[in-house]
Amino acid sequence: MRTHNYLLISLLVVILALTFPLISLQAGAEELAEYDDTYVIAEGSWPGIQVKNEVIRQVLGTLGYDFETEFLGQPMIYEGMSQGEIDFYLGSWMPEEAGMREGHEEGYEVISTQLDDAVYMSAVPEYVYEAGVQCHSDIAEHAEKFDHTLHAGAHGEGADEILTRAVEEDIYGLEGWEIVNADWPATVAEAEQAIEDEEWIIFPGWQPHWMNVLLDVEYLDDPKNIWGEDSSVIENLVHPDLQERAPQLYQILENFQIESDHQSRWVFEYDQEDREMEKIAEEWIEDNLDTVADWLEGAYAENGRQAIEVIEENF
Repeated sequence: MRTHNYLLISLLVVILALTFPLISLQAGAEELAEYDDTYVIAEGSWPGIQVKNEVIRQVLGTLGYDFETEFLGQPMIYEGMSQGEIDFYLGSWMPEEAGMREGHEEGYEVISTQLDDAVYMSAVPEYVYEAGVQCHSDIAEHAEKFDHTLHAGAHGEGADEILTRAVEEDIYGLEGWEIVNADWPATVAEAEQAIEDEEWIIFPGWQPHWMNVLLDVEYLDDPKNIWGEDSSVIENLVHPDLQERAPQLYQILENFQIESDHQSRWVFEYDQEDREMEKIAEEWIEDNLDTVADWLEGAYAENGRQAIEVIEENF
């Protein structure tokens, strides 16, 4: 009787030992199937998103994902998502991009907040702030010193929409002021030169960015909330079908968060120290494996191994 029971138990152990690997292999195959696709990342003209995208490309590329990058202006990113041409966008500033989202709500899904202490607001040099321009309502009183000019960044993007509306609707007494547009590197360069020459200038400032490290700038109060009622956040957006097509990638992007100080440092090294983007990303990953591990919790590489183990071996 004891021998019979022993044989039954032994048979069950063998069956279970053979069955569990098959179940695991089946689950692994389902997870690995998403590595067969190529995913499209949206990239803008500002250095913050460029270095950020390089970090995520290196991490996910090491696991086995393939990517293409589309370089687009902010309004065209939402158009691309609506048309199914963009899989994810990791630089959506809100509420500044709210107007660009209108009409494209079916083309994207907000899956997480990447950064909740961002700043995006009209900025002035510190000496202008100390001279009495501390609020948007102070601007019109010093119109001559500003030459009736607002620098608004790239045409059609968030800051341009906000400041153009302020001029058209005479908010803060800005009716008749001139809007000057330029891409973001040129806009920041104009501000940097103005500060060097101690000229008066108003321009869109933001954080994370190296300007907060190198330039003495102050952000203006906005009692009429033309820049939005709440502080700025940066959100992670994906195309609505991504979760079905690539559930693991979706989860990684949902987990994707980086502190403001880290992002400002990336931009400083890339934009001011002229370091290679690839090297900045590589060194950051190597020095911040704990953060990367949070992104990759429960994830597997294309070869079936745990994702973080593969990253640790390569960085």
